[in-house]
Amino acid sequence: MRPLLGVGAIAAALLAPAAQAVVPAPRPGAPISSHAMVHTCCTPAAMKERLFAESKAMGARFIRVDVELHGIFEADGHSAEDPNWERLDEVIELSRRYELPVLGILMSTPAWLSSCPERGMDAVRCAPDDMDEFGRLAGEVAAHARETISHWEIVNEPDGRWAFDGSPEEYARMLRAAHDGIEARAPEAAVALGGLMTPQDPAWFERVLATPGADAAHAFDIANLHLRGQARWLPAQLSAWRELLGRHGFGGPLWVTEHGYPGDSAYQSDPAFTGGEQAQAGYLTESVLALAEAGAGEVFVTLRDNLDGAFASEGVVALGGGPAFAARRKPAFGAVRRLVDRWDELVAMRAEQREHEEAARRDQGLAAAARADVQARRLVVGKARWKLTLARLRHRFAWRPRPKARLRRRVDRARLALRRRRDEVGWARAIAGDYEMRAALHTHRALELAAQVAGR
Repeated sequence: MRPLLGVGAIAAALLAPAAQAVVPAPRPGAPISSHAMVHTCCTPAAMKERLFAESKAMGARFIRVDVELHGIFEADGHSAEDPNWERLDEVIELSRRYELPVLGILMSTPAWLSSCPERGMDAVRCAPDDMDEFGRLAGEVAAHARETISHWEIVNEPDGRWAFDGSPEEYARMLRAAHDGIEARAPEAAVALGGLMTPQDPAWFERVLATPGADAAHAFDIANLHLRGQARWLPAQLSAWRELLGRHGFGGPLWVTEHGYPGDSAYQSDPAFTGGEQAQAGYLTESVLALAEAGAGEVFVTLRDNLDGAFASEGVVALGGGPAFAARRKPAFGAVRRLVDRWDELVAMRAEQREHEEAARRDQGLAAAARADVQARRLVVGKARWKLTLARLRHRFAWRPRPKARLRRRVDRARLALRRRRDEVGWARAIAGDYEMRAALHTHRALELAAQVAGR
């Protein structure tokens, strides 16, 4: 791991010729990124450094960073005419040095632009009262970071009152303004929808899309959800959103910019993954693969513990205090890194696992049909047995020679028919057994592959 740089070294790096700056390219392979909770305005420089270092070591393709507009255009006496780029430039330098692309989250409306300035510190959560000015500021930030940052998310969890205290219609107009402002100043940049906190309820987003004049469905390049919960339900949620977006004409990438699972067993709600930090590692192995399999273009795994409750142990690292902010890497960190290192192999094994699971279901269905056929043929055997019994009785009590001979032939034919029907039951039973054996073999192989994928 590279040593941490001090503020002086960061400042020196910022004085390097701009011509050397190149937008870092995401590494190929696993679509895994870092939800690191780096705050441009407020995270200590050493902690920023540590979080970039840990994200890089985890194998992240992007690191998600809050870029607070109030910290650039308002704090410490600065304004729209005199922005403070110092903290954002720290992030830019770290992105270049670690060759780690940034997904910047444009958030926190400056109080002078807020529609509710009387709310003091909470004014940053309100919608701007001048959407064109908000779009201009977004474009200015994107232009300033253009040589390094090319992905911008517009507000974090705009459907959550804790993050954005505006209406869906106000968010739609913010999204449109930011999109147009960024496109004007950095046309190569990609705009991401703000990560939706409650994807299980699309009503809020439907109002965003229905906002007159905003054309919100065409105001972002990347759709964006926050998904947590039982691993087996995640693919269905993602697929439902893919269908919803498609109905509104959006066919671009769908990212999951917050995804995690607690390491504390007290908050582990998935019954398939309980038992502490090892269960957290197992969950992430399964869930990240499942989300990618369902079509997630990128999955941002929670990097560090933060907040309280379930979030207090959701990170794959636990940070110590300053000044070094040493990181304890949990088993989940190793699980994510394993996904990065062996992605193609694990995806291939998962695909083979799915093939065997599908083959097992098919053969189980064929076995059930064959068993039903056995039961039906047994009924035919019963009828053939009754016909033979009846033929024997008639033959036994016949007393004239010619009818008796004819009845004897009937007995022989009935006996032969019974033998054939019994043979047919035997063949049907053998076919059912063969399908059952095939299903068992496919199931066994699928379980073997699942264990290998899980690293067991």
